[in-house]
Amino acid sequence: MSNSEVSWLSWLFSITVWKERFLGLQKRITDLPDNLRIATLTSWRDKERGLAVFAGVFLASLVITLVLIYGVGLSQAFLEESIEQTVFDSKIEFKSAPEQGASGWTNDTVVLQQMCDEVVLRKEFNDCTLVLGKSGLHSEISWGNDAAFYASPLLMESIESSDQDKKWDTKDLWNYEYTTGPPVINVRAISFLGPEAFDGVLAERLSENIIYEMGEWKTHEEVNNERGIYIPLDIASAAGAEVGDNLDTLTFTYTYERSLPGAMEDEDCPGEIIEGQEYRLMYCQVKLSLENVTILGIYEPWPQGNPVLAANPIYSTWTLLSEEQQITLIDKDHVYLGIAVDRSLLPTASISAAETWLDEISNDMQKQTFDNGNVKIFYVDIISGTILWLEFVLGFVQVFDYILMIPVVILSLYLLIYCLELSLEQRRREISIHRSIGATADKLKGMVLFELFIISSAAWVGGYILAFFAVPIILSSVGFMQFESLDIDINPVLSIGATFFTILATLGLALLFGRSRTQKFLEMEIDEGVKKTAQSGKPRTWLHVIMLFIGTLGAIDTYQELSTGGTGIISNWFLGGLINIFGPFMLWIGGCLLYTSPSPRDKRQSRM
Repeated sequence: MSNSEVSWLSWLFSITVWKERFLGLQKRITDLPDNLRIATLTSWRDKERGLAVFAGVFLASLVITLVLIYGVGLSQAFLEESIEQTVFDSKIEFKSAPEQGASGWTNDTVVLQQMCDEVVLRKEFNDCTLVLGKSGLHSEISWGNDAAFYASPLLMESIESSDQDKKWDTKDLWNYEYTTGPPVINVRAISFLGPEAFDGVLAERLSENIIYEMGEWKTHEEVNNERGIYIPLDIASAAGAEVGDNLDTLTFTYTYERSLPGAMEDEDCPGEIIEGQEYRLMYCQVKLSLENVTILGIYEPWPQGNPVLAANPIYSTWTLLSEEQQITLIDKDHVYLGIAVDRSLLPTASISAAETWLDEISNDMQKQTFDNGNVKIFYVDIISGTILWLEFVLGFVQVFDYILMIPVVILSLYLLIYCLELSLEQRRREISIHRSIGATADKLKGMVLFELFIISSAAWVGGYILAFFAVPIILSSVGFMQFESLDIDINPVLSIGATFFTILATLGLALLFGRSRTQKFLEMEIDEGVKKTAQSGKPRTWLHVIMLFIGTLGAIDTYQELSTGGTGIISNWFLGGLINIFGPFMLWIGGCLLYTSPSPRDKRQSRM
């Protein structure tokens, strides 16, 4: 063993060395309260110097935290608003399409309703109903999944009424463009709901869009007795329909068979062959009719959501159908269980948390069977499908937002450096005086950095906390200093990694810059530090004034828009949009820079 290794091992296991280290650490801990008190008093005594540091770190912490947490809050807002636009959160289909003689399915509505009763016993679900409507996918909806083109809804064919004032024969009345998912058949759909959809959670969701004084979402007994239907507002407007109108006949079609182009002949179809919008798939549509139905309500259409469900259909109850019609629709796969998830249990702090929770439910449900194993199911998670689309859209939105925020972050960091420069420059003469009376470099450096740490830490905490309160306000912004209340609760959570990044970008930068400047002051000659005026560039007051002017211009423009109800002083939409985005930050940063600029009195004192 070499002498150097022996010396190193002796040092490592030396009791004296460890004792000195322990005593030094103990002394630091003992002196910490006094040092903290002194640093706080010093910061308070030199308020102008401390305020400059506090303002710079506080603003940088606020802006950087806001930029990071804005993406979290935006995804949370998008998620909550998106799930509010769907009636069903998930659906249960047969594992494979029904075939005569095959096992794993049933056309017994009693058994299917019993399946719903079993589903709602789980704590994750709070409502379920049997629906006769869009046929099943029997697989996950995803990009490139051709099964989506085979899932066709029940299509509206016609309505006949003896009231000649109504316009049920309007051309293209039943044409409806589906804007989400693959275009299958652009025809208005109809869905027949079970009794459970007319009370409980599903009834609450469906009733929300019933237009005031245009009917109400009634109980199943009333809907069944009055043979009621509910129609969307656009159909009612085009046909001149009103609540209470009696309709002689309502005709719709179901898909008897599907095939690739050219593979189906007229003699193979007992109904009418139509072609789809995409791939030109052929659908054999067979008519069914309801007699003597009444319009019980008109609803405001929802924004089109997940394409596994038919958007904004005609609603009725399947108890109006004959038993033969019910069995026919189930045999042709126009059946599913519509489920309402207990949304209060859904984690909305982040999309990833929601995905994890939903995946656990989906994986468990896929293993379930019903009717003593005779019915095998496929569980379709509609919310997860919505999240997939949200992630795609949010990716573009957040990239655009972050690009716009880059100049704001740069401005806040510029303000941080400027404020630190202004504050630390005032310590140069103080440090040189302390050196002249015998203070050591380590003590002086520790004194400056500890004071800087105290102020910066308080500023970082203040900015960090304020950012969480400000996110809902930012998300509700519809223009420069214009806000609309949110109908949802936003409670974003920032990850540990993101929080650590804000600490490094603000508190860490402040300490590194402070250490560098203090080291530079310690390397100066004492006479130079005491007497010589620092050779620093003139503050760019003109830039600060321009920033303040642009921010003020945006505020005046917004005030004029709110007061007159018309356009503001900035008529160009692009320029007005930029000022709406950057105006608040420029107003804030420009004002802070001008406020913290050294006054003539400060400059005279620095030369003394």
